[in-house]
Amino acid sequence: MPVLSETNNSVNNEFPISEIKNNNVEEGIECFTHWLSVKDGNCDEDNRRSMQLIFIASEKEKNKILLHDNLKNLDIEVSFTDGVPFCNLCHIDDCAHTGFAICAKLTLLG
Repeated sequence: MPVLSETNNSVNNEFPISEIKNNNVEEGIECFTHWLSVKDGNCDEDNRRSMQLIFIASEKEKNKILLHDNLKNLDIEVSFTDGVPFCNLCHIDDCAHTGFAICAKLTLLG
């Protein structure tokens, strides 16, 4: 979302360096939006480096999505059972990884 700068009132479209702090679904949605914008070519190289979560692959038959967390340098699997996501790293269904996976599933897999 564009932010108005207090100094010159112009719109700044650059993403801040995003770091998951509260590990909630909303942060995962923000990370997905950032990743999708970079994927679509709407961001420069500095914004590519600031992505914390990246979509790697999906296994539609097994209902799984594989993400990469750049800060933890880990691949993370999020599985869906009856439409409910579960993060195999955090062992919960409402972390940033599940938020990212929900968006990826809805946007990329339909």
